[in-house]
Amino acid sequence: MKGLAHIGALKALHRHGLIPDEYVGTSVGGFIAALAAGGMSPSQMEEMALSLRAKDILDYDWKTLLFRRSRARSLYRGKALHDFVRRTLPEDRFDRLRHPLYITSVDLGTGQEVIWGLPGYTEIPVHDCVVASCSIPGIYPPKRINQYYFVDGGLVDTLPVKVAVYTKADLIVAVYLEPPEVSARRVERRGMGAILEQSQSILSRVLLRHNLHYFEKSPIVLIQPRVAEHGIFEFRDAAAVMAAGEEATEAALRASPLTRGLLEPEPSAPGASPTPPPFPARPELA
Repeated sequence: MKGLAHIGALKALHRHGLIPDEYVGTSVGGFIAALAAGGMSPSQMEEMALSLRAKDILDYDWKTLLFRRSRARSLYRGKALHDFVRRTLPEDRFDRLRHPLYITSVDLGTGQEVIWGLPGYTEIPVHDCVVASCSIPGIYPPKRINQYYFVDGGLVDTLPVKVAVYTKADLIVAVYLEPPEVSARRVERRGMGAILEQSQSILSRVLLRHNLHYFEKSPIVLIQPRVAEHGIFEFRDAAAVMAAGEEATEAALRASPLTRGLLEPEPSAPGASPTPPPFPARPELA
């Protein structure tokens, strides 16, 4: 549910006429990217998000948890998520998308990152690639595609900006869901889901610091919505999460020297008459 902040980010970008030319995402970011690449507008995404309920994506695997116990693959069966993604996507073939789309996941057997949408990786239905990227270990079962099993792409790269760097985007707007500062959270008594979420959060921050080091000279605007207080499956918070994404994007766009000149100036105080900055040519945006 924290990933719905991506919808707020897209709302802010569209409001300023900054329409991405290609989309890259992992986990729920891959889902939102697939919606956008298929032609769904931010307002349509918002409507979908506000109607989302637990039963749409959560289906406890009670039977396996009861009888197989430690051999159970995950808390949820994953069928609900698969069906939801399949019926929600506006387009399910890479060659029919309105914009290029790249979704990352990890081969559970080899640990290799796979980027769906690259040449040679476009024959699989988009919804299968999204589910593979969203299959958080322990929460959802690994997604089988052909003879291989895939899990959440965030396992090895929580912010896959390298794809946009390699496709030579002039401007990369990247949404990262972990907070700028680390705050202590006591989750040890809140159950398996909370512990797994906290563990993933710790790993994510370590990976981000490591991976961004290689792209420090790339044209990246990093957006970090304040969504840490929202739970991974707190459905009542959808509106607040999207608002946080929109607010953080607006602030980041105005603060970054890469984008502030692309925006209309903010309203001035009464009596002031500032000279608007020149507007540079609109860059390619990923």
